[in-house]
Amino acid sequence: MNSVYKVPEEYFFRIHHIRPRFKNDVENVLFYMATEIAKLTPDKHERFKEKLNNTIKFYPGNVSKKIKTINNWRTEISSLFGLTEYEKEISMPGRMALLLSENQDLIEFFRYFLFYFQYPGGHLKPRETLDFIRAGIKFKPAKYMMEVIWEGRKLVEAGKFGLSKAEATHCIFNDLRVTRDNRSVKETVSIILKNRENNIIYDNGGDITRYAGDILDYLELADLLKLKPNYQYYLNMTNFETIKAFIMDDRYFGPYETFYGKKEIQVSAIAETQQNWFHYVNNTLDSAIFEADIISVIEEAGESSVDVEKSRLISEVLLRIRSSREEERAVKTKEVGDIGETIVIEHERARMIVMEREDLIHLIKKIPEAFAVGYDISSYEGISNLRRYIEVKTTISRGKLAAKNFHMTPSEWSAANTLRKTYFVYRLMVSAQDIGLFLIQDPVGKYKTDLIDMLPREGADISYSERSGQWEKLLA
Repeated sequence: MNSVYKVPEEYFFRIHHIRPRFKNDVENVLFYMATEIAKLTPDKHERFKEKLNNTIKFYPGNVSKKIKTINNWRTEISSLFGLTEYEKEISMPGRMALLLSENQDLIEFFRYFLFYFQYPGGHLKPRETLDFIRAGIKFKPAKYMMEVIWEGRKLVEAGKFGLSKAEATHCIFNDLRVTRDNRSVKETVSIILKNRENNIIYDNGGDITRYAGDILDYLELADLLKLKPNYQYYLNMTNFETIKAFIMDDRYFGPYETFYGKKEIQVSAIAETQQNWFHYVNNTLDSAIFEADIISVIEEAGESSVDVEKSRLISEVLLRIRSSREEERAVKTKEVGDIGETIVIEHERARMIVMEREDLIHLIKKIPEAFAVGYDISSYEGISNLRRYIEVKTTISRGKLAAKNFHMTPSEWSAANTLRKTYFVYRLMVSAQDIGLFLIQDPVGKYKTDLIDMLPREGADISYSERSGQWEKLLA
């Protein structure tokens, strides 16, 4: 019988964090909540909570939930993901919420989140943070686990080293020799490899591995790890520069530093650091490093798609992007909007061919941003010479999304109001599984006939449903 791996009792400390009850739907929930929180104005804590609770109730399936459940949602969202900030008696939307709402890049969001995430942290209750500090824990899980996998690649033939949830739990998360004493990653890798060689087994029940498992899952959503069929997570070396940024960073939340080693620490002193924690996790980072590389996601979508036309479109888009590097204006592979517009242009050209209007293809143009005309692409109906003015709204994530929100700038909403039926919003949803395209014609008209919801906020925050438009097959 194989022996079970156990951390020696004197080194065992089970790490934990708030675990959102919407974990299995986290991408859709975060898009919705970030968009809605971004609409809120700063207010006294209690009034802000009430407004946020009302927003949470409108998420599908929540309308009949009890207030306790709604409060738990709010706490989990605010504390774990830092979507709100606090300034004395005032609560306000956090930069993390604004970032996700504006950029529509969930991969980027998870990178920011994980970069700052540490134990202890403001995502814990002050009493729990005190327990972590008394235990001497100071640990950045995303950084350490990626370092372990990186080191493992050096020691395993062909560099094929992955990390399972059970290994991360027992050999890393629950061992003070790692989380307190900062055991070298080389030693941790050696322990894991020795356990594999000796067929050591782990207690891998869902409750046991959930916290390490959460961080590994979030790293996959950040497109930094990939889960393979053997249930191990491997580095996604396409994003080497971002991985390197995590591994090289040694920053921790400063206000906790003075508490380590003190015999007397009051919970109230920990509580006083909470507002600073939420400012800390909403700090500005180098977006050039943390933005998603949408190309790798599109390539994966092309490989997984069973739709021949869609695979062909993806191939055409990738070819154009690569060839554009030789042109004066290359497509920016880390700009979600830029890639989305490229996909739509290829789609529009193919649509003209289907309608036997090849004569119009050369007239389909991307409009330079500097012109600020309120739309991205000038195209044609095809059955007539009537123009079609297209604003592209692109969202990117690892998982397939059901997000039904986007923002229009003042110039976009104004153009939509002027151009009416010739104005289209192309809502492009890019994930590693699929690329979907939803068309909304005449958004102003749809708003006036109650087919979309619009809230004025430096332009217009739009919420839509299946009744607002139609899905269109991507063409190539």
